[in-house]
Amino acid sequence: MPKVAILIYSVDDTIARLAENEKKGIEIAGGKAEIFQVPDVSSSSSDKEQDDDEGKVRKTNADFSYKILTRETLVEHDYYLFGIPVKFGNFPVAWKTFWDSNTGGLWAKGSLHGKMAGLFVSGAISGKGDTEMCIMNAMSTLVHHGIIYVPLGYKNAYKELTNTDDVNGSCAWGAGCVSGVDGDRPPSASELKVHQLQGRAFYDRIKDL
Repeated sequence: MPKVAILIYSVDDTIARLAENEKKGIEIAGGKAEIFQVPDVSSSSSDKEQDDDEGKVRKTNADFSYKILTRETLVEHDYYLFGIPVKFGNFPVAWKTFWDSNTGGLWAKGSLHGKMAGLFVSGAISGKGDTEMCIMNAMSTLVHHGIIYVPLGYKNAYKELTNTDDVNGSCAWGAGCVSGVDGDRPPSASELKVHQLQGRAFYDRIKDL
């Protein structure tokens, strides 16, 4: 059975909820997956003040029951779904720090070459520009490691992706969620469904490889 890792960074419950639905989709398709959390990065005092000004309490690894992502996790699994909370159309610092600090040796040895990955995201506003840009920017990291990208596309979620009566942060690049500027909008039923559909489609794609 393919070993699938769902790798996330979540400062609140949003990405974690999306990950659980991706996992559910994989299970519906007959597979199994485990969720791992990107290691925390210590914030500077200026970052902490900004968080306080916004009235947010950011969650840490201790607030989740998931195992912590390590470089060994990447080596031991052949298939990944990356969950990314969008920061200015890119990885947040914790994700970028993990890639930069832990995977240089893996890149040099080609340890991740040929592995396959899909991505799902959460962004503050609708319109999909920032979330699509985040996934596009993530391509640079995947390409340098030789990781094969598996997009969501329209085939399995056409109805949800083309419905103009409901806000849905998903796109052809990957499932998504509009979390609101303050991060207080929970994923909609439609958005959660697309994450299940992505998990299912991803596993259907890899199960016979």
